[in-house]
Amino acid sequence: MLLSGYRVGVVFGGANAEHDVSVASARGVAASLERLGAATVLLGVDRGGAWHRLEGVDDLAGLHGAIPGPRDLLAGIDVVFPIIHGRGGEDGSLQGALAVAGIPFVGSGVLASAVGMDKRAATRMLSASGIPTIETRSVTRIDELPQVVRGMPLPLFIKPNRAGSSVGADRVDDLESLVPTVQAALREDDVALIQPLVVGREVSVGILEARGEVRASGASLLHLGSDQEFFSYAGKYGGGETQLEIPARLDSTLLVALQNVAIAAFEQLGCAGLARVDFFVRDDGSFVLNEINTLPGFSEQSHYPRLWRACGVEYDELVATLIREACVPEPAGAVVPGAFVPAGTT
Repeated sequence: MLLSGYRVGVVFGGANAEHDVSVASARGVAASLERLGAATVLLGVDRGGAWHRLEGVDDLAGLHGAIPGPRDLLAGIDVVFPIIHGRGGEDGSLQGALAVAGIPFVGSGVLASAVGMDKRAATRMLSASGIPTIETRSVTRIDELPQVVRGMPLPLFIKPNRAGSSVGADRVDDLESLVPTVQAALREDDVALIQPLVVGREVSVGILEARGEVRASGASLLHLGSDQEFFSYAGKYGGGETQLEIPARLDSTLLVALQNVAIAAFEQLGCAGLARVDFFVRDDGSFVLNEINTLPGFSEQSHYPRLWRACGVEYDELVATLIREACVPEPAGAVVPGAFVPAGTT
């Protein structure tokens, strides 16, 4: 089996608004690791931030306040799949703890994770490197709003600077809604971002490292439901009419351009392992990068694995590739088949 001889820690849950998304991702990863023959150690972080060593993913529900940290729980683990989305998971803090412990882990390191989570910092870095991004302004206090939004036409999009899955994000169509919407974003983070409306299609590309080579998947195209003005948290996880067209039927020249920019953004931020890069594509074919997600949702039906499945990369192959890419050298006694490299991608 592809991961026979590996002892893999799966860290999931988290004390943030994306806890349930992380649990869903962990169910998929844990099931895959079992099929791949790995010895799996489940490390759940409850909603209060305490760590627990568990027998099953669902055992985390209702737990709180047991073990304050990961130090004693990581002994004997070869590599960690850190699948906590959002604050305390993909923002560099968990990556830092694992790095200090000397344990290899899937995905980006401390700096790339922190910058990727900080949308304002990522936008500034990518824009400075010549990658087209959305005009982004920010506030930390309500009294800054009049000066910051001056000259910006409605509608506006408001989002917390460091939150994922569209948590705390909303659209503002009138000035009366601006203050309460910004206040809601500031409850999620100490910086609220303000962006103008970009009229265009929402297109995403997956990035994967295999044998140290960075590759891009085909694209997805978002089709919003009639009840959705943008891809909100409810639209992503609450069902409804919103759908993803995977693979997206795009002009081949446009697709290659998106793939190249996605890879450039991944490399510019110093990312590793995996990412999903989201764009807005205008009718004239021009586009802007919206966000880069260094630890996208990872259940079997999540956006990122579906992008790669459409390229012929099944879920278990994706998990195995990421684990083996992170764990160099291979654990003693591991079975080492030929390295998997996705075909038909950029």
